[in-house]
Amino acid sequence: MAPSHIDHPGTPVQFLGALIIKIASLGSDVDQITDTALRDPEKYIQLISNVIIFLNSLILFIIGIVAHKIFGNLISPTFLQLSPFLSTLILRHGAHFKPEIVLVFATLALILLSLYALKPGLFDKNQKKFVFCYGLIAGFGVATKIIFIPLLVLPILLFIKKSNFFLYALTIIFSFLFFTLPMIEVYDRFFQFVERLFWGSESYGAGAKTIIDYQNYLAYVYQLFMRPVLLIPFIFSLFTFSKFYFSESKNILSGENKTFFQILIGANCAQLFLILFVAKNPSGQYLIPGIILSGLTIMINFQIWHKTINQRLRTRLNFFAILLITIIIIEQSFSTYKSGKELRELHTEAMKINNEEFSSCARIYHTWASSKSFALYWGDNAGGQSFASQLSGIIPKNDFWFTIHEVSEKEVRDFLLRIKKPGIRNSEGYIDHSKIEENYPCIYFRGTDRGQFFKNLPQFFSSEEIMISEKKFNQTCIGKDENVFTDFKTCERNKE
Repeated sequence: MAPSHIDHPGTPVQFLGALIIKIASLGSDVDQITDTALRDPEKYIQLISNVIIFLNSLILFIIGIVAHKIFGNLISPTFLQLSPFLSTLILRHGAHFKPEIVLVFATLALILLSLYALKPGLFDKNQKKFVFCYGLIAGFGVATKIIFIPLLVLPILLFIKKSNFFLYALTIIFSFLFFTLPMIEVYDRFFQFVERLFWGSESYGAGAKTIIDYQNYLAYVYQLFMRPVLLIPFIFSLFTFSKFYFSESKNILSGENKTFFQILIGANCAQLFLILFVAKNPSGQYLIPGIILSGLTIMINFQIWHKTINQRLRTRLNFFAILLITIIIIEQSFSTYKSGKELRELHTEAMKINNEEFSSCARIYHTWASSKSFALYWGDNAGGQSFASQLSGIIPKNDFWFTIHEVSEKEVRDFLLRIKKPGIRNSEGYIDHSKIEENYPCIYFRGTDRGQFFKNLPQFFSSEEIMISEKKFNQTCIGKDENVFTDFKTCERNKE
């Protein structure tokens, strides 16, 4: 059966997740596995995340070993192994079961292959093999998430022969087709999705069909490029290239040093193209592959300077490199601790409002409610309601959802970007709100997107003011980030 969620397209992520679940459920048939996974999704999500994190850790370990063998020092391997830890964005989005966690693997694989290319004479002797491997990784990365496309330029300067370019392009195409094979029946939907994203000037393909938002695009580019983790290594690379290119000893750009500069320029161009790509929908998590490449560019800069300066300056360079590594480790340790603390606080706050206290009410969840029912609904809706029949027997009958996904003013879409009207529904479809008011003694709304919720609420019930004054609804059970709107009880602990 073809996957229903093909936006990224994300097929390798889905296939890997399914494979892990299958291995963990040996002896069970498909129906049993499906039922078990839907009833206890957290168990399998955690398992899949742990397996992929192990794979990322393994390739990171291999990178360190290979770098040490090639360069003969500990500083270069350390820079490379710090790549996934240069920003809390990577730790926040690259440790969960989503495309980003596999993008980390794809980017690290690209770095590992580039390391081998930096080994003196190895690329020249094995050009076809390298081109094939670069194409294989590129196709895998794009199949994971199309945001990987800008990274395809990284190895291009290594290719001298026209046949290498042809082989690279051909390998990318066949690699992409191979890793997206399960969705071959719905390629038309995927390309329609990509076309919509391409022409739309705003997030998720919304807005005028002008490709970019001319009023804000440059501001978004500036905003993304000014991130220190991207800006500082880029300036360092620009200085290094200018210094050696305009120096009298241009032989530094020949021989094995040429490969260093080819990969360095390729990595910097990949980062620049990624910024231009992401500025269309400026979200930090889309920069993850580019941020990881900063570890590679820092390492190459270090190696270029390390082997061209005298011993006295080399000692100073080592000192500053170790100092930089120390600063990165300390700063990211604090950032990671802070991020973890924030997540723990969010969890604690969410648990203070117990959904089971409102078990007699019609519980209507909206974006992003702390509710297993809402999570199952969201996932199923994103997947084209593939499991609606199974979920109808799992999700409580009094759990409903208020569908809101406003991508721009007066434009509401579902999670597959089809234009829809907001509505209340359960796993079987849309529900007449009057039946909810008739069949349940109380109503319980919960979610984080308070603005869109109250904007659309009058279409189904009454305005916020009327519900509070005449129907005795209150918001005293409000949490730190979630809004609760109910006529069932008043939460004294949250009163001013």
